[in-house]
Amino acid sequence: MNHTPDITSIDAATRPALSPRRLRLLELSEEIEQNPGEVAFSTRIWAQLSLPYRDPGATVPHWSRRNGDTTLTLSPGPAGFPFGVLARSLLTWMSTEAVRTGSRHLDPGPSLRAFLSSVGTYPSGANQRRVMDQLHRLSTTSIIIETSRETPGRRTLSGQNMHVAHRYELTYQRGADHARIELSEPYFEEVMRSPVPVLSSALAALGGSPMRMDLYVWLSYRMSTLQRTTTVSWRQLETQFGAQYAQPRQFKAAFLKNLEPVKLIYPQAKVAVVDSGLRLHPSATHVPRPAHQRPRHLRVG
Repeated sequence: MNHTPDITSIDAATRPALSPRRLRLLELSEEIEQNPGEVAFSTRIWAQLSLPYRDPGATVPHWSRRNGDTTLTLSPGPAGFPFGVLARSLLTWMSTEAVRTGSRHLDPGPSLRAFLSSVGTYPSGANQRRVMDQLHRLSTTSIIIETSRETPGRRTLSGQNMHVAHRYELTYQRGADHARIELSEPYFEEVMRSPVPVLSSALAALGGSPMRMDLYVWLSYRMSTLQRTTTVSWRQLETQFGAQYAQPRQFKAAFLKNLEPVKLIYPQAKVAVVDSGLRLHPSATHVPRPAHQRPRHLRVG
């Protein structure tokens, strides 16, 4: 069933009213509907929580993001915090390769170049050094995932410490940078336990904005597990996606601006903006689920 507006049906009077950006997104959505392309994988951690949108800087000792009763805390290594679109693309490539090969050992050669090209980043020249820089940041950042549970008279904290990489080797040489990465056992287990299928063509269409990428991965995850209509409050959305905004109204404006392209690219997602937040209705996943696969029922959304 085609959920995407038919571009050919948009009459001459309507087309000028559409911004070039919106018209292009509608065209891309139709292209994805007709030819979805390659399936990639994120993982539950990055569907529920996320990385910084921009570099927090060398003076920030740690960075946190919260979703419900779960908090992600990043502590940077010598290279600094991973951030932005490229770090997210690299994490998606790592998960995709781990799922594809079943191995913790990653060799970012042709497969990485092909993947980055498929999501709109061409790893050559200055971009190649940016890739190596973000690989270094990802490989050396410490991750703490902590959950807080409270009952009358009692509070329990439980958590896990992990790194993305257990070992890494980054070689810088003119025209031929090279890397080898071995995922840590805890991170690899997390990837394999809960991969989140996404379309690389959708990531490419939404590229240029880390919030759009985060919203797409989050909705892809939520729609794979959602069993009944639920509303996520503005406060919950802000702690998950927009803790860096000074005022709630600034976050809400940015959220709505970035949600619109995601809805165009993933039109099967039935979401509605309401006064209290974002209402999610059970929807088809963007990557069709095999008939035999049952949705995973996971606690945190």
